[in-house]
Amino acid sequence: MAMDLDSTAGELLLPFQFDVVKKKDKWGLVIHNQDEAIAVDSVLITGDSILIRMPFFDSDFHGQLHGDSAFSGVWLNHYKGPGYAIPFVATAGEKPRFAARNNTAPASIAGDWEVHFIDGDNDEPAIGIFSVDGSRVKGSFATETGDLRFQEGIVTRDSLFLSSFNGSQAFLFRAAVRNDSLVGEFRSGYRYKQAWYGVRNPNFKLADDETATTMDPAHPFAFAFPDLKGEIHRSTDMEYRGQVMVVEIMGTWCPNCLDQATMLNGFHEKYSADGLRVVGLAFERSADTKTSVAALERFHKGLGIGYQVLYAGVAKADTVKAKLPFISQLKSYPTTFLVGRDGTVRHIYTGIYGPGTGERYVRFKDRMENAIVQLLQEPKP
Repeated sequence: MAMDLDSTAGELLLPFQFDVVKKKDKWGLVIHNQDEAIAVDSVLITGDSILIRMPFFDSDFHGQLHGDSAFSGVWLNHYKGPGYAIPFVATAGEKPRFAARNNTAPASIAGDWEVHFIDGDNDEPAIGIFSVDGSRVKGSFATETGDLRFQEGIVTRDSLFLSSFNGSQAFLFRAAVRNDSLVGEFRSGYRYKQAWYGVRNPNFKLADDETATTMDPAHPFAFAFPDLKGEIHRSTDMEYRGQVMVVEIMGTWCPNCLDQATMLNGFHEKYSADGLRVVGLAFERSADTKTSVAALERFHKGLGIGYQVLYAGVAKADTVKAKLPFISQLKSYPTTFLVGRDGTVRHIYTGIYGPGTGERYVRFKDRMENAIVQLLQEPKP
């Protein structure tokens, strides 16, 4: 499939690949981004029309079939508003994500890069993480608020091309390769663009994710929100008293939150019998409570989450500040608090190094799990 991200620029195509599957009489898709496979089971065909609803995220494809080998239409991302639509064309057949540009040897870009995304006077640091097999590239960009997940593409003698689509994000990266530097453009969704550059620097580090978010000493750590059935749960309830708590600030619209929810559910299954309580506090994009709760139910069921998820309100800075005044400033979704058996916050993690970052994800997961185990070993007060 190719999505046209900017029709005013002639044609700017974001490619991604998917398989069409059929189980019994039901059609589905599997979208591929690097090592990620997204199963899409909501495909409705009526006459020559096709409607594809993405799992987890509030977006869908509306298209028209052209025989049995193509369909075209628009992708609607409802988080962006009713007029947000990106044209697409999907054609059958095994085709590379990006066509090879020439037969010369590709540039050597494997490894870690110091990257900067430039937006006016703002400079957002990141680490570009690339692995290369021939001309095929797998990679991601780790930032101080999370990572850009699973990117896939090619490198040629003088160019780098990466893309991904997950139902919430439509990303396209292009860059010129100049010895040990990259100079490029990042496209996200319809018409948004940002310059970026990278230099080879395996020693570059981002800010410490455990010190980026701080607490307001004037306010104690506390919450009180309803679960998906409307029952209020408070941090002072008996179900949490004397337990180790992992409290995640999240939203169903957030792809990094999806990755972290999967990780936290593993901790829940492994350590709940030892006194671990994982709680998700969800701030949603919709101001309508019924819509938000329905999204949380889909998220909860779709990921098979066994831990408690509470509806905290609308994902706006002033709402978060009013409902969670103990946070000096929320910088990222997700942000995670580890609370000891005595009710004090021991660790705060801003963002996540997700599975798209490879070994960094393993280290991040191990670091959080080791902190949980240490807290579980403390005696109950």
